[in-house]
Amino acid sequence: MNDILERRLEFLKLEAKGFTLCEIVKVLSEKYHTSERNIYYDAKTRDSWQPVLTQLFELDKARLILVNRYEYLYRMASFQFQTAGEPQKTSVPIKNAGYNYRLVTLLGLETLKEKQDKEKRAVEVEKEIAANEALLEASGKF
Repeated sequence: MNDILERRLEFLKLEAKGFTLCEIVKVLSEKYHTSERNIYYDAKTRDSWQPVLTQLFELDKARLILVNRYEYLYRMASFQFQTAGEPQKTSVPIKNAGYNYRLVTLLGLETLKEKQDKEKRAVEVEKEIAANEALLEASGKF
């Protein structure tokens, strides 16, 4: 049982690193001395075991876990920015801006610009509806 657990955790780790399924199957089948079919089975049934391993049962808990991970990455990027040489310092704020955008999206928050855009679009839609109603009234079909 521990081998299966280790293998599945390694599966998630390799996937997070960007390995393809074929690469994951090859690596894990060799490392854990099991058939490729077992690894493909893990991939097929992951919806039953991944939530248990990643603790993503409930959406709110999943958000908290992801916020914690984002916070850790933000601290690491900030530390690198403070200790990096001048050429690297320019890219870190860009990465931090991406972090902030993903965090806002994850938490379901909206930026002021997004809110203004929604309000502007709502006004435009209301104007379109009013214009269409006026056309229908003028044609006598309303």
